[in-house]
Amino acid sequence: MMETGMMETGMAETAGFHVVRSGDAAQGRAPLVLLHGSGGSERSLIGFGRRVAGGRACLFVRGRVPWEEGYAFFRRHPDRTLDQADLAQRCAEFCGVLRHLGAIGGRPPVLVGFSNGAIMAVAALLAAPALSSGAVLLRPLSPCPGERFPALDGYPVLLLGAAADARRHPSDTPALAEQFRQAGADVAARILPVGHGLDEAGEDTRLTQDWLAGRA
Repeated sequence: MMETGMMETGMAETAGFHVVRSGDAAQGRAPLVLLHGSGGSERSLIGFGRRVAGGRACLFVRGRVPWEEGYAFFRRHPDRTLDQADLAQRCAEFCGVLRHLGAIGGRPPVLVGFSNGAIMAVAALLAAPALSSGAVLLRPLSPCPGERFPALDGYPVLLLGAAADARRHPSDTPALAEQFRQAGADVAARILPVGHGLDEAGEDTRLTQDWLAGRA
């Protein structure tokens, strides 16, 4: 849900995606690119972004797939397995947003993805790790379980899973964290005593704030 206390600079089309931008980068800090979950929109994470930004600019991106009463970044099959062909196509499209940001200067952004958006964030950083400078993955799931990731030497990533998540198996976050570790990424991972939804006033916010505070 959108919170009204956050300054916005308006919605714009960026590489074919609807994007709301808020805030200005302070002291050259990397902006955040926030990706909502299934059925959400570019406004779904505005409250969370406001809490964790810490002086960073935020870009809230809308997925391009109509889904339920909102949008998603890629499709699932009726049994909720990932539509890998659609994910690959949508990932290539989303990387266009990141390339656009790189073309206009500044530091590569930190990706902040929730659920469907977290899966897209993983797919994008695997496809083009140089286009982002880190990732916060909330209720994530590997887009390619059991596969070996390309080298991600020192790439910083925070994974926040949930012990009572009805949409994830308890092994999903640890398995993804291990894929990152084997690729050489700088991994921090926690399992929180919550469900699938964001604990915006609690540990999701605090842990993300603390993790971002230690990075440019």
